[in-house]
Amino acid sequence: MALSFLTKIRKRSKYVGKTKAARAKQLANLRSGSARRLPGTKELSRDIPEISGLGKTRKVPLTSCDIIEFANQHLGISFKERPAQEVILRSIYGLPSNKDQLRIYRKLTGNKVEFEPGTPKSEAVLVLGARSGKSLLASIIALKEALDPKWQKYLSPGESAYVIIVATRQRQAEMIIQSNVGRLAQLSPTLEKQVVDIYQSELTLKSGIKIVSMPCSSTAARGIPILALVLDEAAYFSREGPRADEAIFSSLRPRMAQFPGAKVIIISTPGGKQGLLWQLFSEGSQVPGRFTATGSTREINPVIPEDLLKKEERRDPDNYKREFEAEFSERSSQFLPDDLIAKCCRLVGDIPAQPGVSYSCGIDQSGLSGKDRFALALAYSQASVVRVPLVRAWRTKDSDRILEDVRLITRSHNCPSALIDQYARGWVSAALRKVGLSVQVRPNLPVCYQNLKSLMLASKVLLPDTIEVKEALMNTQGYWSRSNALSIGHERNSQGHADIADALATAVWKASQTADSSERIRVELGKPFEHLSLLNPRSPIWGREKGMPIIEKHYYGEGRIPGEKISRIQPDPDLEGGEEND
Repeated sequence: MALSFLTKIRKRSKYVGKTKAARAKQLANLRSGSARRLPGTKELSRDIPEISGLGKTRKVPLTSCDIIEFANQHLGISFKERPAQEVILRSIYGLPSNKDQLRIYRKLTGNKVEFEPGTPKSEAVLVLGARSGKSLLASIIALKEALDPKWQKYLSPGESAYVIIVATRQRQAEMIIQSNVGRLAQLSPTLEKQVVDIYQSELTLKSGIKIVSMPCSSTAARGIPILALVLDEAAYFSREGPRADEAIFSSLRPRMAQFPGAKVIIISTPGGKQGLLWQLFSEGSQVPGRFTATGSTREINPVIPEDLLKKEERRDPDNYKREFEAEFSERSSQFLPDDLIAKCCRLVGDIPAQPGVSYSCGIDQSGLSGKDRFALALAYSQASVVRVPLVRAWRTKDSDRILEDVRLITRSHNCPSALIDQYARGWVSAALRKVGLSVQVRPNLPVCYQNLKSLMLASKVLLPDTIEVKEALMNTQGYWSRSNALSIGHERNSQGHADIADALATAVWKASQTADSSERIRVELGKPFEHLSLLNPRSPIWGREKGMPIIEKHYYGEGRIPGEKISRIQPDPDLEGGEEND
């Protein structure tokens, strides 16, 4: 190519450099000096190819570029600050790697398997920390596979093929197309010409191939040819049932049979040591054609601020290990079952402020950045039932507007104080005091959520019947460590972290503590764990009042399996005859 180009431009010279360096020097000379430039060479020089990495890089055509050239040149994505993401793509597509990339490769794979250049993988299991760029990697792969012309020979005349991306929720599925795949395609001058239509959860190319994102369902995408399959956040496919992930994979995998080498990408933050993700990850790269890797948020996406990660680690160390260090929990499950949520969400619309009622306010503050929202919930106890009359969440980043709304809401409900996260005692605490609220620190999230669940099981709480509240509660996951300590987490989706659920659980906890002592729920001995309530005005954890026995601390989240009956209690020391009962 360089030879024909030089012959075309420099007709008077028959000499062409024999080495790449010599030819590169000739091309550089052609670019410099307007006095020496021949007529027309200014325009032609824009298309001069890059030789040995010198000068301007010529775009490699879509039909012949590799995955890194595709991302760099056609999508405008640079991996300079995120080299681990490039290593993952190189490993999946079998591209050669330099020494630095091989070092990263060994760390991501645990040094358990040698890198195989020139050997593309048909399966990839990627267990990565939160905010490490999982959706970006999935979108790059989906676009590359959809634009690859090699699949056309496997299709019958008039037949369309599909790239399927399975997400956890319908809204998340739509966001993958709109904010990731569709956005990348529309911002690329090359790809924009290839796109025919973009809908909420579907993108159609000129070739007839479609990229479709859908919520997790074993009945979806049946009967259609699939040339690439991406399971996004596979650890959280729990909406269809406890084994929904395996059912979805078993249903969709056979639809790829007509496309040799079709790729399956399973990418997720880890959950418990159960289900499809854990099974495939534990098998590792021993399975031929599979690439398995794991990496923390900091390793995969170093641009994430260090102070944010430290704040998350202080807030909940166990949750941090799973979410950001990509470590599996011993087990996990949806903390609040769907039927229990449906039973308790019965309040329609906001309930006006009632005179003489003592309201409790729970706030889950955001840093006014990213997808997190500033959320507020009010709760009160009446006739032994805790009610949540109002829940608010602000998408705006205008702190003055948020605080003014908070002031109006709390003043109209005669609510003088608010409970916040212990790590929000900085600007949030000061700002709330400026609007007339005294600030208290709530207990840790597991305590608040255990209290909420116990009230829900006992039919002692009524919650708003709104889609946002229901989805936030359904999105709440319980994770248990080896010591059986509970931590609470939320799937990170297009709605951000579950700020609404945290604010609601905080307000309910406060309302249950401030209820009149005659209304307080008593512990029923011999009942399962889920039916117990953690109501204690003197302690953030244990129920305690005159004449009321308290549960030993290790029975809650430290050695007691949920659902196991309690046979041993510790009497209140104020009672006579302080002996343990069996």
